[in-house]
Amino acid sequence: MAESRRRSGWFGIELAVAALALGGLALGFSGIRVSRAQEEAEAESNPDIARQVTVIGIIATPGTKTVDSGLVFIKSQLDELLPKHGFRLLDAQSKRIVAPESVTCNLNNGYTVAISLVKSQDENGKVELRCELFQDKARQFSTLVKTPVNQLFFCQRALHDGSQLLIGVGAR
Repeated sequence: MAESRRRSGWFGIELAVAALALGGLALGFSGIRVSRAQEEAEAESNPDIARQVTVIGIIATPGTKTVDSGLVFIKSQLDELLPKHGFRLLDAQSKRIVAPESVTCNLNNGYTVAISLVKSQDENGKVELRCELFQDKARQFSTLVKTPVNQLFFCQRALHDGSQLLIGVGAR
């Protein structure tokens, strides 16, 4: 009889431990949901939320199939954008910034591109970035890019030799 009481006592303790563990997991998961929702709400109300902004400079040459080894991870996206082109990586930079800071990428031959954070999140949940191309410090073009978080967007510029300059822009 004493042994059956001990067994039922252990069973009660095991049941209590399992209930606490499941409760802790449920609380943890709900805390994750709350923190993500809170982060999104803060991004809408506070334009000073930092974003990791990435810029990639690429030359696309028609009639070639060579792809720089640094671009293999986005090759399918590049092939969709410009089929029957080869792709050479000029530079890639990534930096955590707040508005209105920028990330600069050197594209060679006096060209640079600057990506500035305009808004960390707009009313549609997209990140607003300003893309500016400079040649010897003279601005060649400027455009506003609105892109979803974690999605690479490309600005494209035709060059005199028939190749294309692609500027990949993304934020997370």
